[in-house]
Amino acid sequence: MPLLDPPKPVKTSADKVHKAHTGGYDPSEEASKKPSSKKPARAVVDYRDPNETRSQQNHSLSTEGGREGKDGHEGGYDPSLGYHRDYLKRKFTGYEINENFLSPYDGRLCPLIIQSSEDVLQSQPKSTWHRKGIRHGSPWMIRIANWAMSRDHGSEDSVGTDVAVARRRWLPACLALSLLISLPIEVAATPSNFGRYDPFLYKDWRYPLDAQNKSENRDDTQINNRHSEVQTRRPVVGQRLKLAGPDYLCFIESDGNVVPSKVSDWTEENERMTSTDYVFVSFFGRHFPGSKGNKYLQDVGVDAARAIGVNAYWSSNSCLWNLDEEDEGKNKREKEQTIWNMSDIIRRASAIAIAVPGPLDAQFNGDSLKEWGNRSWTMPELLLYTGHHPIFIYEQVKRLDERRRLPRRELWNKTWSDTAYSGQLIDHYEGSLMLTPLELNTVALHCLQNRYTTTEYLPGEVAYILMGLLQQRPEVVASDSEFQAFARLSLANDSNLLLERMICLLPSSLDADWWSLEDAWNATLWDIYPKSQICGIGEGETVILDGAHGAAIRWDRFVPVLTLGDETLRHRLARWTFRTMPAFFFIGIIWVIASVVTSQWASLAIGGTLLSLSAVIVFLSPLLLRLIYSTKTRDSQPFFFGIEGYLDKYQLELLIFGSYEGRLNWSAANSPLSRHRLDREGMRRDFPNLDEESLIEQNMYTGLDPVEADDGVKDLVEKASRSSLHEKKIFTLVDTYTMTITLFEAVRPPVAVVVCAAEGGMQRALLCSEEWTTGTLFRETVLRMETRVWDKMDTLPRVRLGLKRKDTRDAIDDSQHNSLSSRQLGIAGWSI
Repeated sequence: MPLLDPPKPVKTSADKVHKAHTGGYDPSEEASKKPSSKKPARAVVDYRDPNETRSQQNHSLSTEGGREGKDGHEGGYDPSLGYHRDYLKRKFTGYEINENFLSPYDGRLCPLIIQSSEDVLQSQPKSTWHRKGIRHGSPWMIRIANWAMSRDHGSEDSVGTDVAVARRRWLPACLALSLLISLPIEVAATPSNFGRYDPFLYKDWRYPLDAQNKSENRDDTQINNRHSEVQTRRPVVGQRLKLAGPDYLCFIESDGNVVPSKVSDWTEENERMTSTDYVFVSFFGRHFPGSKGNKYLQDVGVDAARAIGVNAYWSSNSCLWNLDEEDEGKNKREKEQTIWNMSDIIRRASAIAIAVPGPLDAQFNGDSLKEWGNRSWTMPELLLYTGHHPIFIYEQVKRLDERRRLPRRELWNKTWSDTAYSGQLIDHYEGSLMLTPLELNTVALHCLQNRYTTTEYLPGEVAYILMGLLQQRPEVVASDSEFQAFARLSLANDSNLLLERMICLLPSSLDADWWSLEDAWNATLWDIYPKSQICGIGEGETVILDGAHGAAIRWDRFVPVLTLGDETLRHRLARWTFRTMPAFFFIGIIWVIASVVTSQWASLAIGGTLLSLSAVIVFLSPLLLRLIYSTKTRDSQPFFFGIEGYLDKYQLELLIFGSYEGRLNWSAANSPLSRHRLDREGMRRDFPNLDEESLIEQNMYTGLDPVEADDGVKDLVEKASRSSLHEKKIFTLVDTYTMTITLFEAVRPPVAVVVCAAEGGMQRALLCSEEWTTGTLFRETVLRMETRVWDKMDTLPRVRLGLKRKDTRDAIDDSQHNSLSSRQLGIAGWSI
């Protein structure tokens, strides 16, 4: 049985639908009373602001049909609107600027209305969602009983019964309870969702950009040119590593001339040529600009080739950038193929020659060599080189014959400063300490974060550098972003679910790159055990996640929460007594009337006794209700309740349960803002006979109120109440299943909890907002939750997940936001 009756679909009255989904007040209530003179082509929910002009209201409404819309756009299409299809294939249109959520009742998209603390309501920081005050969610009977007996439960010190207040409130409360107990309503909450969290009714209807199983990709006959180029060039799984030589080399003729040529053409013209050994010339582009720099690099290549007895060399300035300049398309394809083969080009080189401006001292110390070592491509150039010749070092300030030689390990020590990570790569490729695929990817990413590229060959260059270190290499696609290239690389290789682990990290900064391996809890990738699978890549920086569990967050109101406690005999007697009061009352009334009618005055006393007994029960009803629902909670209906801002646990428990009984506790380590310590006060209360040393041996912890325990968190809360549209805000999440309260930071209120991994004995839960126009969930923050919540959540269908949200909402400045009408922050319409 559902906790609340699901709202009935209303197709002609927007205020009723709005109230049914949100429980809030719609300012269009008065304006919507006027009937429409023209019936729309299809049923549309209309949220209009009565303060808008008629032309503004007409512009706000969009309907489907093959006619011109009221706003002048052909077919009713408004380019400022976004479009959405829910899990039941219902169509929705609305302004992209607004935040919406999926109703846990029927999956419809509704305006996001958030309960906010008093501080937030007073300051009204800029946002793209509506705010309202916080209301009680406990049943009326329990609320009235606690109103009669207790003072305001705003703090722990105020818990108790104020006799003076109780005298004034007692009789009105007793009369109200006597009326309510006579009605056919439940005193407490009723079960809902079969004892599970609210479902997140989500469905992604769009094709992935690239599915791991290629049979799920969109057919080439149905896709546009851009997708056609990408889809037809993607391998089925990933191409196995094979050593392929370079397509182009700079060949040195007998007279000393250098001829850049395709290797296949050169070997055909020179039939006596039996070997294509070559030198790999490495340099930093900024050090050798223009034609003068190119001439010096050519001289380096010639001198190094002659030094080891070969007649060719490879350098990027001659063999990569100058490919088929007369054919731009062919040049692009050959460049992509060269990038794909870059690791093989390095592996097959007979020697490496490094050119730097210099000067270097006798120990090879110098800024120019360190700058060369900070290049991203330095990693594969040194790690994958397998030649037996030492590495040549050329200094431009010296003659070519003054070249110096340096063993590879010594060069690593001279040029790489991140020895904590790069040293592990060195040991791995020398065979002295082998890394697992996950460790290899993680360490390599750490090293790449400390390096830079000056001229990108392709947008996904970092992924292509990393690709050379791995076993399988997906085909290079020039249109891929850096994230897409890395995602395809991760899916193609046995990297121990690297990408699944990365999405569960919580970066410490909003500006952190997607490949940042920092975590707010200092966890490493191998500490995280994924429980879901990435099965595809989406448009932009998104992935398709399958197998995660999830639940919806209620932001608009609290609802009654069913709790189960350990009842004793006195609790059962109190419940029986309270429930029999109407029976005593009505039987007594009937008995008295029957005695008067039949003149059976002797039996009149029995009726009077029953009425007196019912009066006593009515008089004691507040006390009886408090006794009935004061049991220790051992189980409860799971809900996620969210509010914007901060409230202490006493206020929250009063609002949700009607009274403070110590049910809720602050989480100890669920959020970076969570705080905990040794529970000395609790242990002294529970074990009064133990000394201090014995109490410490009990080693019990307690979660602390972050605002009271940490002045830094208190400052964050105050700052968030005045934050701008783009800055982090403070939110509070209440989990009624684990009975915990968690304070966290996020730019937008998350509408869903997505659990997809385990770490440190807890679950990693991604709290996500939804970009409803694309059906994409974006990670707002990551929390740690108790493992038992996993079984109380439904398995989600495939989820389109992004790590960083970049959309039109971020482009709205304060002046634009202030000019937005309430209609533009609401819904345009539903079409069935």
